[in-house]
Amino acid sequence: MKTFLKNIVGPSGRKKLRALQASARATVYGLGNNVECPICGSTYSQFLPFNRPNALCYTCKSLERHRLVYLYLKNRTDFFKGKKEILHFAPEKCLHDVIRTFPKLHYQTADLMTTYMDAIGVVPDLVMSVTDIQFPADTFDVVICNHVFELVPDDAKGMREIYRVLKLGGYAIIQAAVNNAIEKTIETKDLSADERKRIAGAHQHVRRYGKDYRQRLVAAGFEVEVSKYVQELDWKRYGLMPDEDVYLCWKK
Repeated sequence: MKTFLKNIVGPSGRKKLRALQASARATVYGLGNNVECPICGSTYSQFLPFNRPNALCYTCKSLERHRLVYLYLKNRTDFFKGKKEILHFAPEKCLHDVIRTFPKLHYQTADLMTTYMDAIGVVPDLVMSVTDIQFPADTFDVVICNHVFELVPDDAKGMREIYRVLKLGGYAIIQAAVNNAIEKTIETKDLSADERKRIAGAHQHVRRYGKDYRQRLVAAGFEVEVSKYVQELDWKRYGLMPDEDVYLCWKK
């Protein structure tokens, strides 16, 4: 019966039904103020589910990782101050919309994928791969690249490309789904889709990063600071993952 109904409704119909369901949940969750999105200021009794409970801000579409990166950029860096050249790979809607409001930031977005965008993404300005960035060396003050390298077969090349286009003294925020319970990254590209989903979290992912993630970034040339900034925050209030680190990667 479930398959039959899916075939009748079709992809566009299912998308509309999911949007209606999310809207109904947001109305109910919006009656409380136990959690707060630091990006848009919305409050809820809890965040909406997004493959897990208490994850998605209905207003700006932020997830836990986006809220953490925003708070880090705002409170621990000079990102929003002065003129800067910014490159953002796979731009998330919540971060994109905020950064665009700062006129002194020359902000460009890029991604190889443009035909499919889910609720949290936006269409990029430029179509390019992170493994072949079409800019000269020493172009950008800051590069943002969140949860991209799980999808990139040659992640080492992509990391080197980000290092290349950064200016000396510039930095990149390069987040990933890191499992600190495992010592070494598990490559999954040659496994079945079911095995990739079980090990790496999604059938599209080609690896599951372990504690050696930092060493991979260092091998690309970066000086890497692994920040446990989340532990200084009210992570329950902001809907953050209490064990998520921020990877700040400097070109020095």
